[in-house]
Amino acid sequence: MTALALGLMAAVTAAGAAATVRLPRSSAPRHRPRRRPLRVVLGATVAVGLALIAPPLPLLVATAWWLRRRQHRLRTARQHARDLGRALPQAVDLLLLTTSAGIALPIAHGLVAPWTPTPVGPALALADAAAGSGRPRAEAIVAELTPLGDRARALAEALGDHLRYGVALGPALERTALELRLDRRRQAEQDARRVPVRLLAPLVSCILPAFALLTVVPLLAASLEALPT
Repeated sequence: MTALALGLMAAVTAAGAAATVRLPRSSAPRHRPRRRPLRVVLGATVAVGLALIAPPLPLLVATAWWLRRRQHRLRTARQHARDLGRALPQAVDLLLLTTSAGIALPIAHGLVAPWTPTPVGPALALADAAAGSGRPRAEAIVAELTPLGDRARALAEALGDHLRYGVALGPALERTALELRLDRRRQAEQDARRVPVRLLAPLVSCILPAFALLTVVPLLAASLEALPT
């Protein structure tokens, strides 16, 4: 009974974790076939079978699966933050360049979007397409940029205020660019602080064994040869 309970608990844990996984709004499919009941049944069957064979195994498998999914989510979040940190300053610089050259924001919006990397470029392109379909441009920009993060929302609000109320766009873009540069500087300092920790693995696995082979082993060999036979 204990093994069966562990198996059912592991299956419910895996099913609950699968049900709570969310995709970003822009990449989530609108029509998705529902196969969760079949997955739950298969997971429960496999968990019960493993529990009958080896009681601790389902709990270990569920823990390993949860750790793997958590690591994947953290890796995805870090990659998204890096992509956003590269794309957002470029978008701000291009918008500042085009608008300071005398191009109106509705025109500059469509010019900047193809030259901006992911994920800001596709969001700007979607907002420009929505504005071309009749949606207010300010509302479209805010709706597409807000899910990307706080800095993207600040840029969207600056663009929206300019389109709605005629607020001067140049000072807002310069302030946003300054904040982004400060963020990149802080991120670079944090990465520099992590360098010693990242060097521990190659130091322990490569440098120290090579040092031992080149120094300690010859000394031991010479000492053994010097021993009287």
